[in-house]
Amino acid sequence: MEHKLRKNAKLQTIKAVDIDKAIQMLKKYVDDQGINPLLAALEALKTEPQNEALQTQVMNAFNALSYLQGAALTYAPYLNIFVSDDPFGD
Repeated sequence: MEHKLRKNAKLQTIKAVDIDKAIQMLKKYVDDQGINPLLAALEALKTEPQNEALQTQVMNAFNALSYLQGAALTYAPYLNIFVSDDPFGD
């Protein structure tokens, strides 16, 4: 089940520079191949930060991280804007 993105002012003002900073931090500090789908989704979103389909790809890639979610949020806290309001999918 696809989680809904947070619909707030932060999500509407996603900036490429902030996405790039998140990408660089993840590349520097998370040495695990499991992070690659998230990095690819972030790279795509960086080119079109307001594209809702790309935002959804980032959210889905983040949700698929499993045990790496904590590391991703630690080193790239900007990703918190992609975290679902309904973590249990209710």
